[in-house]
Amino acid sequence: MDFELSALIVLLVLTYFQLFGHRVPIKRNRIFLSITLVELFAVLWSLTVRTLICSRGVSAFEKMHMCIGIYYMLVYGVVLLVMAYFTTWTGRSLKRERFGYLPVLLPVAVYAEEIIRNFITGHLYSYDVQCGFLETAGTGILNAVVVYCLLFSLIYCMLRVKGNAFARLMVISVLAVLFGAAMVVQSMVRTVIFLDFIVAVTLVVLYFVMQNPSDMLDNNTHVLSRNMLDEILSADIDAGRSFNLVVLALDEFKFVNKTFGVAVGDMMLMQVANYLSSIGRHGLVYRYGSDQFILQLYGDEKRLQTKIELVRERFRHPWITEEVFVMMSTTVCCVCCPEDGNELENLIDVVDYSVLSAKKMGKGNIVYARDLDLHSIKKEKAIEKAIEEAIEQDTVEVYYQPIFNVERQCYTSAEALVRIQDDLLGNLPPETFIPIAERNGSIIRLGTMIFEKVCRFISEYNLRDTDIEYIEVNMSVVQCMQRGFVEALNEIMDKYGVSHDQINLEITETAAVNSLTILQENIEQLYQQGIRFSLDDYGSGYATIGYIHQLPFEIIKLDKLMVWDAFENERAGITLKHTVGMLKELKLRILAEGVETEEQRARLSSIGCDYLQGWYYSKAVPESEFAQLIKKVS
Repeated sequence: MDFELSALIVLLVLTYFQLFGHRVPIKRNRIFLSITLVELFAVLWSLTVRTLICSRGVSAFEKMHMCIGIYYMLVYGVVLLVMAYFTTWTGRSLKRERFGYLPVLLPVAVYAEEIIRNFITGHLYSYDVQCGFLETAGTGILNAVVVYCLLFSLIYCMLRVKGNAFARLMVISVLAVLFGAAMVVQSMVRTVIFLDFIVAVTLVVLYFVMQNPSDMLDNNTHVLSRNMLDEILSADIDAGRSFNLVVLALDEFKFVNKTFGVAVGDMMLMQVANYLSSIGRHGLVYRYGSDQFILQLYGDEKRLQTKIELVRERFRHPWITEEVFVMMSTTVCCVCCPEDGNELENLIDVVDYSVLSAKKMGKGNIVYARDLDLHSIKKEKAIEKAIEEAIEQDTVEVYYQPIFNVERQCYTSAEALVRIQDDLLGNLPPETFIPIAERNGSIIRLGTMIFEKVCRFISEYNLRDTDIEYIEVNMSVVQCMQRGFVEALNEIMDKYGVSHDQINLEITETAAVNSLTILQENIEQLYQQGIRFSLDDYGSGYATIGYIHQLPFEIIKLDKLMVWDAFENERAGITLKHTVGMLKELKLRILAEGVETEEQRARLSSIGCDYLQGWYYSKAVPESEFAQLIKKVS
């Protein structure tokens, strides 16, 4: 019984960690604790029964059939709990599976039948002079249940868990194989009872791999971590549960850290976490960000309002440490599932959007997601997804709109315009997705992809042999501000043998105004290498003439709205005429966008515009059509 004693010690230590350490109040942790306690009780029961039988012999064995039956009930019951644990760990609900609970209820039914029959017949064990009681061939059905439970758990986890749990899944697989091998060996070696010890060691490994509180709890506040938020919300959403999220964003918490020190700030966070835990009896508390907490509540609107009032009342009083009294305010956001979002990604987006909106309204506000324009955030996220898919699948298209040279009376350049076509959203205009791409950072990859497609087009269609002198490429200020920006462009141009004078980079007016000092170094460096620059959408913002003097723009592109207004309003016409004259005196060339009629063409040419662009000449067309167009014209 040495292995049984060793198993007892291991299980006692494991039970201590779970009962007296930082407890995580989630379902799978409760199941794991149940597994540990049942196995502990089984080992204690085994030691007691085996000791009595060994000391008193066959007479004790004949009187203890019920006690031995309880041992087998406990030992094989652990396997059923293990199956329940792993199905819970995946975060999926069995009732939403194709066969529902049937795959789980089947082994439970077989187990119950065998255990009940054993209490009547005692067919699972026999008496042995040396070992006391041993399993008989009658345990074959229960052993088959064990194998089924292990295989079902393993396969279910493989099919359901996310990619980031792959390492843990490999540990589970190895443990399952080792446990199966131990069962085979135990069936052949009857003089040593070591299977309970193997189970105990397996539980210890699982605890540190999958149940370690340091992986589930925030290190500072000891409430649930951000990762656990994703796991639990996913499980609740998948199970169809309704819940409310109360998001607390502490206002100007950085001021507390700077004024009183990080140590005091950490103590304040701990106090806030403890308070939320004390009022969150019917929910869970998470550390969502550096100064943000989420209280997840299950229940009706009344319970939600009660908790919000408790939070508001608490923040009317100071938070006290041994050293200071600190008054803090908090912005509160309320998000409901499934009303405000029925998928994890959407729900998190709504939380972030709600906090951002609440912060803009001022300190100490209470914002309900249902009162916000959630349609806009959902649409923005759909566009973000469309951009990401277009980049990943390389479905971004570049169209070309020819630019007419008034002096030479032919097309001498073209503007590259990006197009993204999405199955759900349809054709996305650049003015819609470019700002979003700039905000989430995907503009860097998108801009690089577009520039490479332009260089490939210049090379493949030998534009040097046509009247097209250069291609204009819109460049985002976000991309222009990146380190290595100049080197990246040069690398792509060298790859396709494109010379610098075949590229014209367009910088929007607002980008140049807002980021003049940052952009100047990169622009000057590229200009010295021979790349031309245009100022795009002139007249659409609030720029002054000063920055035109500081950046090496050669072409000024008049915004189409400025052009159209000149044909609708006399004063706008005078403004346009004098704007062109001013720019000409500065030795700049002028390109007018939005030319759609003969009247516009004639007048813009007469006042001194050097280039004309618009549907009067051609709309933006795919590269193959543009190649045919310039070939036909030439």
